[in-house]
Amino acid sequence: MNETHSLRLVEKIWAANTQREDLVKRVANALREEITSGKLSPGAKLLPEAQLAVELGVSRPSLREAIRILAHEGRIVVKHGIGTFVGREPKLLGPLELMRSMTELIRAAGGVPSHRDVSVDLVEPPGQVAAELGLADRDRVGCVSRVRLMDDMPFAEAREYVVLGAPPRTFETLRRFETGSLYQFLREEFGVAISHSRAKLSAVAADANVARVLGLRKGAPLLLMRELHFASEGKPVLLTINHHNSKVIEVTSMRSGGLA
Repeated sequence: MNETHSLRLVEKIWAANTQREDLVKRVANALREEITSGKLSPGAKLLPEAQLAVELGVSRPSLREAIRILAHEGRIVVKHGIGTFVGREPKLLGPLELMRSMTELIRAAGGVPSHRDVSVDLVEPPGQVAAELGLADRDRVGCVSRVRLMDDMPFAEAREYVVLGAPPRTFETLRRFETGSLYQFLREEFGVAISHSRAKLSAVAADANVARVLGLRKGAPLLLMRELHFASEGKPVLLTINHHNSKVIEVTSMRSGGLA
């Protein structure tokens, strides 16, 4: 970000014909226009908050709130202790015909996968989960909960239910899972190779909890994917329930034409 960018932003924020809307909105709108027009390129680093506020003639709290709005939209990424950057607005393209781990999809899109708020627990699953996994009454499963990130941007709240069994398919083994692809972990540590899956996709609104962890407003549109995974012998071994930020991921499907 250079002096030319700052001058354009000042002109937009303080233009004589600008509607006298809330100052925070004017700052956010001006920055958004610079980003969507490509004048501020993906990955560009913004000026430090104090300097940018002075150049734009606004208070630091007003600038900070405008940045927060754009960060929630995914247009800006704040890396604490490093700086504030124009978001790359990644789109993960997930073809429905292919079963790939989210880690693989992120890397294929040129992003860096990571996650936060990871927990691995031994739980009695909800009734619908138990039914889908074919479990007996009071059977317990391993539950991996985490927020999936791409380039430090939250894009999915994930709950992954793992069927347990005889060693090495035990909770003690699962507790060693820390990061990366759960598919790979199950293959290497459980000796379970997932052969196929069945996925159900739904459009849902973010509840308060999911909105909070994904940095979205309550009611924001999400893509809910419930995917039941099977081992080669046809038994279900994993159920993943992911709430995806629909601004970051989209799925595609190849459909053949019918006979005329």
